[in-house]
Amino acid sequence: MIHRFLKNSSHKNENLKRIYHLIQKYGSVSKSTLIERTGLKQSTCARLIEELLEAGLIIESGFGESSGGRKPLMYQIQPDLYYVIGVDISRTHTKVLLMDLNLTVKEDAKLSMDQQSTPGVTMRFIENQIENMLERKQIDFSRILGIGIGAVGPLDREHGMIINPLHFPAFGWENVPVCRMLAEKFHTTVLLDNGANTAVLGEYRNGLWREVDSLVYNLTGIGFRCGVLTRGQVVRGPVDMEGAFGHVVVDVHGHKCTCGAYGCLEAYATILAIREEVIRRLKRGKPSLLYDRVLDAEQVDFQDICWAVKENDPLCCDVIADAAFHYGIGLSNMIYLIHPEMIILGGALVTEMDLFYRVATETAIKRVKLYPGYDVKFGRGSLGENAVAVGAGCMVLDYYLQ
Repeated sequence: MIHRFLKNSSHKNENLKRIYHLIQKYGSVSKSTLIERTGLKQSTCARLIEELLEAGLIIESGFGESSGGRKPLMYQIQPDLYYVIGVDISRTHTKVLLMDLNLTVKEDAKLSMDQQSTPGVTMRFIENQIENMLERKQIDFSRILGIGIGAVGPLDREHGMIINPLHFPAFGWENVPVCRMLAEKFHTTVLLDNGANTAVLGEYRNGLWREVDSLVYNLTGIGFRCGVLTRGQVVRGPVDMEGAFGHVVVDVHGHKCTCGAYGCLEAYATILAIREEVIRRLKRGKPSLLYDRVLDAEQVDFQDICWAVKENDPLCCDVIADAAFHYGIGLSNMIYLIHPEMIILGGALVTEMDLFYRVATETAIKRVKLYPGYDVKFGRGSLGENAVAVGAGCMVLDYYLQ
C-alpha cells in the first residue's frame, strides 16, 4: 500500500499520507492528536486510521496517559513492513545501512577509502553489502522501498551523478552515474543528494524536530560540507554548492586557497591545511613530540596529529587551536547570515579532537554576543558517523510521503 502513496494523488490519499507521516514522526500518537494536527473531522480520521490498520501499515501500541477520561488508544507505524537503504560516499569512507521504517539501523558496513577505492570497487562494495544484508536478515528485495545516497559534491542530483569531487584518494570519480548503476542492479528507486544535506535531515528527524525549527550541519575534514534546514525542509539552491562554506573569507590578507583566492576558511581549517602547517613548523625546527614518532616531517599524517594533540604536544595543539579559531570566525559569519537555532559540527576534526570543537564553538559564541537575546546552540549530533546515511534513508521515505 505504501507504493500507492506515490502513485495516487487523490485528496483521500493525501490525508492518508499526512496521518501516516505524523504517526511515523511522533513514534506513538493518539487519534485526538492526529485530529488536532490534521484538522480532519473525527469520523474521517477514524476511517483513515482503520484503513491504515487494515493495510498493516500501522498497529495499535497500547494506551496513553489519561487526561481525566478513558486512556486513549495509541498508534505507531509497523516498522519492519518495509525497509530502506542509506549510503554515505565520502572521501574517507563509504557506509551502507539497512534501516526499518523507524530509521533504526538493522545492518551496517563500512569501507575505508584509499587509492584503490575507484568507482568500480566502491559500487561493488555497496552492491555486495546490500545483498549480504538482505540475505542475513532474510528480507526479500520487494520490501526495500529504495536506496538513498549522500555523497561528496559537486553532484548532478537530477541525473544522479557524482561529477568531480576534489581530494578523492582514488582516480576515476568523474561523472559517475551512481543512481543509474544501483537502479540497474536492484530495479528500485535510487535518490542522490550531497551528504551534508542528508546529515542535517537525519539529525533533524532523529528527534531534533522537537527542539528546533532551523538547523545547520557542518562536516569538516578533508574539505567543508554544509547543509541547512529550516521549517523542516532542507534548503537547496539551483546548483550543488555544498563546499561553498569553505570559501567564506576569514582573513583577507591570509593564506592562498586552492580556489586561487586568499584567506578562505578552507586554507586554515581542513585536515590538509592543518597537516601542511604542522609540516611547515616541523621543518623550521619547532619543538614537537612528533620527532619521536616519524622520521621525516613529510610522513606526518592526520592520525599522528591526533595522537600528538592527545599528548598535549605544543606544536600540534597550537596549530589546531589556530585552525579552530578561524573555523569559529567562519561559523560566526554563518550565524549572522542565516540565524540558525542550532549548529551541529561533524567530521573527522570534530570527532577526533575535543580541542578543535571547543575553540571553534567558544570563538563563534564570543563573536555573536552583540545580540544577547539570540542564543545559538552547538552540538555534535546524536547519529555520529551514521548521520549522512540515515538522512539518505530519510530521503527515500520523503519520496513516498511528501
